[in-house]
Amino acid sequence: MRQPFVNVHLQPRLPSGGIFQASQMRPSFIINFMPPNASKELQNLSLAGQNNTAVVVGGTLGIGAAVARLLAKLGCSRIIISGRNEGRATQVMQLLKTLAPDGKIEVDFVKADLSDSRGMRAAASAIQTAVGTAGIAYLVMTQSGVPTGTIEENSDGCDRLFAVQAVSRFALAYLLTIGGALAPNASVMSICNQGQQLDDLSVDDLSLKQRVATHSQTSLFLTQSKRDSVVLDSINEEFSIRYPQYRYYSLWPGLVSSEEFSLSKFPGFLKYVAWVGMKLIGTTPDQYANVPVYILVAPDAEKTLGNGRYFDYKLNSTKIGSWASEKRNREALWDKLTGIIGENQDETM
Repeated sequence: MRQPFVNVHLQPRLPSGGIFQASQMRPSFIINFMPPNASKELQNLSLAGQNNTAVVVGGTLGIGAAVARLLAKLGCSRIIISGRNEGRATQVMQLLKTLAPDGKIEVDFVKADLSDSRGMRAAASAIQTAVGTAGIAYLVMTQSGVPTGTIEENSDGCDRLFAVQAVSRFALAYLLTIGGALAPNASVMSICNQGQQLDDLSVDDLSLKQRVATHSQTSLFLTQSKRDSVVLDSINEEFSIRYPQYRYYSLWPGLVSSEEFSLSKFPGFLKYVAWVGMKLIGTTPDQYANVPVYILVAPDAEKTLGNGRYFDYKLNSTKIGSWASEKRNREALWDKLTGIIGENQDETM
């Protein structure tokens, strides 16, 4: 059960003339709820015997590998990890077998390059083939294409890192959803940036090429981060509306010190901001993994958390920005992205 606490606010009631009077203060009692302790809630939970299949994209390192490890430890019957590095994948799979209760687990690896639409479609097809008729109970996407403040075009004519960070999440979720690869009541989870604003985003300039001339590297980095957030929020919201039979989640992990985390990747003064952030809220992949896994597998998670689909690293509910809240924006973006991945006419960004 979530532990309640009460906030008492004094709220002024303004008379019709708009003049504030202290005598018109009225107490307002608001009941809030402490988010659950994910690690504690998972301590006595077992997935053994449920015959669920989990697919973890980006599962060869960082948050993805940590999620796979925790699922294995809890007894998930089958885990498929996807990534680029076969050597790291082999090490992760060996560890999953060690962590599984009594060693009872089936593990597979799907090698994938998600930097362009061709690789995305190939990855979706390979994942669906590997899954077979079992159906995906948990699809967790942790692939990383963190902005750099620069633009490097891929074969589709769009920014390569944006393709990995955002377009590939849409492509995999879309192709596996419409392809019938998801099990009934499946959960699709994207662990990524969320909740930022970029109200002047154009679907015809998703790679932000038109802004290069007027932005410094640091400025473009910040705008790319906002762009990623807006796009990811929009597609998650639209998936939830179009396919209500499944659960689509977006989680902001905060700052996680994974194997590839490096302050050198942040331009300008952002290096110092990231350094301070790591000191204040930084965590490890294994510590953070409790949060997404709790949402995925805890029997009371949905009852405890409510109908929210957006959460931060402490399981507090979050909200999407104004651009992503607009139906016409989301639909225009959906059409653009389906074109980019080859589901209608050819598109570039």
